[in-house]
Formats: sequence, C-alpha cells, structure tokens
Amino acid sequence: MDVRLVVFDMDGTLLGAPKTFQELKEELKSKLLNMGVDEELIGDLTPMYESLKRISLETGRDFEELYSLLVELEAERIEESFLFDGAIEVLEFLRERRIPMALMTRSSRKAAMKALEMHGIEEYFSLISTRDDVPQEDLKPNTGQLEAIISHFGVEPSKVLVAGDHGYDIIPAKKLGCLSVKITGHTAGRMSFDVDVEPHFEVEALRELPVLIENLMKSYVVVPAYNEEKTIASVLGELLAHFKPEEIIVVNDGSRDRTGEIARSMGVRVLNHLVNRGLGGALGTGITYAIRKGARAVVTFDADGQHRVEDALRVMGPVVEGRADFAVGSRLRGDVSEMPFVKRFGNFLLDAITAVFAGRYVSDSQSGLRCINRECASKIRITCDRYAVSSELIIEAAKKGCRIVEVPIKAVYTEYSMKKGTNVFEGIKIAVNLLFDKLR
Repeated sequence: MDVRLVVFDMDGTLLGAPKTFQELKEELKSKLLNMGVDEELIGDLTPMYESLKRISLETGRDFEELYSLLVELEAERIEESFLFDGAIEVLEFLRERRIPMALMTRSSRKAAMKALEMHGIEEYFSLISTRDDVPQEDLKPNTGQLEAIISHFGVEPSKVLVAGDHGYDIIPAKKLGCLSVKITGHTAGRMSFDVDVEPHFEVEALRELPVLIENLMKSYVVVPAYNEEKTIASVLGELLAHFKPEEIIVVNDGSRDRTGEIARSMGVRVLNHLVNRGLGGALGTGITYAIRKGARAVVTFDADGQHRVEDALRVMGPVVEGRADFAVGSRLRGDVSEMPFVKRFGNFLLDAITAVFAGRYVSDSQSGLRCINRECASKIRITCDRYAVSSELIIEAAKKGCRIVEVPIKAVYTEYSMKKGTNVFEGIKIAVNLLFDKLR
C-alpha cells in the first residue's frame, strides 16, 4: 500500500503514565473548587480543555488563568511517564523506510515537548501539532488539526496512516479518508471516556505495529479482467488511492477490447493472456506473480465495479493483522439489499456444495473479494480455469489448514455487473466441475 505519512497520537499510543486522566480530572476539579468555582458548574470535566472554555464563558473568569492549572497538571504527570514497549522500534522502522512522521495530540505544547524531550523521540517527528497550535474548533476529533498536518506535507489523505488508541484519533482520519489503526491494549494514558468508531486496522500493542505496516506496504491487488473497458478505469482509479501502481496487477485475460490498453495507461502492472483462460487462469497468474514479487498479502478484486475499496480494506484487516490467513468478503453477511434473489439462492447452493468438499461452511463462497496471506497463497494449487476457482480456493485453503474468516461487505450491482459472474447455468457447471475435479 502507498503509505507516505504516519501521524501518531501521543498519550495512550506512544507513552503512558501511572496517573490516569480520571485522576487528573479530580486534581483539576479540586483546584477549581479552591478558586471558588461552583461544583455543579464544573461538571465531570469531559473533555477537560473544552470544559475550561465553558467555565470561563459562564463565570467570566480569565481562561488563561483556568487553563494554566491544566497545563501544570499535565506537565507534572509527564514526569512519571514511560514509553510503551516497541515505541523506538516502530519509529526507527518508519525512519529507515523514509516515511515522514507527525505527532497530533490534545495535550498542551508544554507537556508534549517535555515528554518528547524526556524520552528522546522529538527528532523522529517532522511536525508536532498540539492543543495550543490549533483553534479549539479544529482540535481532534474535529478534522482541522489533521487537515493542517496533511496540508503541511502535501500528501493525499488516502496516503496517510493515523495511529492512535482512541476514537478521537480515528474519527478525523475516517472523515478525511485516511487509513487508521487503533492500538487497543494500552490502558495507561488512555482518555477517561470512550467513543465507538471502527478503525481500518487494529493491533493490541505498539510493538505489533511494524509487522502490520510491513504487511500493508507489501500488499498486492490482483484484478482479473476480461473485456472490462467500460469499468476498468474507474476500478483502478479507486484502487490507486491506496495502492501503488506496481502493486496493482491487472490480468488481461485475452480481452478483445481496450481493457489492457486502458490499464497500461494508468501505470499499473498488466499481465496478458493471449487467449481467454477464465477466472481461474487469471487468478492463478496474478497470485503467482504477486508472490514472486514478495507480496505478504494478496487481495483479489473484480474488475466490473461491484466491489468497494473501503470493503477491500476491511477484508484485508484480519489478514494483515495476523488473525487469519484467508479472508472472504461476504455479501450474505453484509447489506444484501441490492443482491437479486436468484443470485442469493444460487450462491446458497454453491456454498453448500463448497462446504461438502471444504469441510466448513462459508456464506459467500463465490465472492470475488478476498485477501490471502503469503503462506496460505503459496500452499493453494489452482486447477480450475473458470468460475469454479472461487470454490476451489476455499476448498484448498481449508484442506491446507489456513485460518479462514468472513468479513461482511456490500456488493454494488449495476446493470453492467449483473451480466457478469455466475448465473444458474454457470452454477450447474461449477458444481459438475468441482465434482469431477475433486473426486478424480
């Protein structure tokens, strides 16, 4: 994937401290009470900075006087702070790959700089954005703080990875179209309240982040294409938002139209079959090529426009995080509102047949959106040239002991894509082909 900037949160992501933010709130509340601020007016101080702004407006007290209390408490807390295991390693990992890093924190500049200098990590960051550097209305979870960082580096939001431990880090990333990864296992330094938002990726601890990023940066997309000149440009355009051109492999499967020409004009890798070999042949060529190029994860993505790139990222999640070897994007577990009944019924029959041979049930065995890690892909032997390959991949993966998971996705059906893929007749052929192939 094309990652050109990584933006880190500080507290709860890179470092923690014995004193929790809830304890910090209690200390701040005590100081405000000593100043004569009414307890009911103080409230629960969530979040603290915005609460002080409110108290200043409602009491007429000087905001800077109130704010100085919070800044000093934050700076004192930092004196006992510690880096999480793996912090230096992940920063070195990114620097070795010449990926710029920025820091985006809700802490004061005084506390943030004290922490960075104390732990010797200031030099890693090309830009440090603190609470004091942006207007209140821009501070995360609003988008302005992150937007300013992205603008400073001049990169597209889709090329930015935001790493944090809280929904306040993930919300602006998702709104701006950045990639996001949430560190779920850190408790020291985490804010005292939660916000429910789904990141693109998750790791339990910071030390796991280099492996995740390495897997992302060595992920390839295989796009089998046969006479797809009407859709190939838009499909590739969406993929190029997140993947480098050399990581996108279009297998031009004997097309008689401008499919190959259009793909080449967009700078992606194009592999040509002189004759049409079918979906199985195209996937076999593309996956084999990706593995030879060093892919650690391979995504398969249909060329007819029925998949969304945001769903591809979701399907990648379990594989690049190391929780699965083979992930299938299941339309049957997601939004089926646009899926015609005849396709649902046909898929159900093929799912049942696939389950007989695989020894496990997958709710959408015919989905063209998958992600397979290097080890699993290297074990799979593709023998079916045409649509039966979808079932064969699952059967092979199951028999080779690969961990298979399903991820809910939404299929986008258009009049054009409805003409593609399996139909009742094709389904019968798939069943017969599987029967003969697996019993011989």
